[in-house]
Amino acid sequence: MDLHSQSEKVDLHLLLLRHLQNRWEIAFFLVLYCLLTLQVLLFYNEIQDLSSIGRAIAAFAAFESFVVHRVFYVVTPATLLPLLCLLLLKQRPSWARNYLDVLGVYAIFRMVVQLIGLNILVFDVLTSRFLLITQLLFFLPYSLLIWGWIYWRLDSIGRSNNRPLFRLDCESDCPRPLDYFVASFSSVFSASISGIKGRLARARILILLHGIVIFDVMGLTLSRAVALVQSK
Repeated sequence: MDLHSQSEKVDLHLLLLRHLQNRWEIAFFLVLYCLLTLQVLLFYNEIQDLSSIGRAIAAFAAFESFVVHRVFYVVTPATLLPLLCLLLLKQRPSWARNYLDVLGVYAIFRMVVQLIGLNILVFDVLTSRFLLITQLLFFLPYSLLIWGWIYWRLDSIGRSNNRPLFRLDCESDCPRPLDYFVASFSSVFSASISGIKGRLARARILILLHGIVIFDVMGLTLSRAVALVQSK
């Protein structure tokens, strides 16, 4: 009886693990949304008086305020409810792929907006000195996750047409989704993005854009760190 119950537990764990592995993209977007929400809420709590800050910073703060007071109440249920539904359903519905691609486009749009905002904040001298640092701490993993998803999604489309866009430094000729995220995160620890190579010109341009974003974030981090040291 004990052996039978142990066997059932093992089978249940395997089924649960397989279920989660098949739905990794859903868990990915849940984590992504949490990171973005925390970043926006922390920024909004720091900005109290829009009239006391510069025009460009005030415009970005006004956009973040609009997101918190208006967009948040629409995007949150439109994001979380379908994702939780997809996480629990046994069979993946036909609309899932298009929906996840729409979420990906929205996440990329928010990444661009947040990056512009971070570059504006580097000139801010009125708000908290640690505001930019805290924003960067959330933006860096958020952007690296997005770039990993972009690489995986575009390459999966290319491979379905027998025209892969990227070549990864991995053990298998057919990379796993995790390999794309490893290649994205490894860009932080090297002078160049060496874990992934573009097979086509547009793929190489995409990797170049990724490198520009990472160098920009690192430059912002260094500039604010120097400013904090000099202010002491």
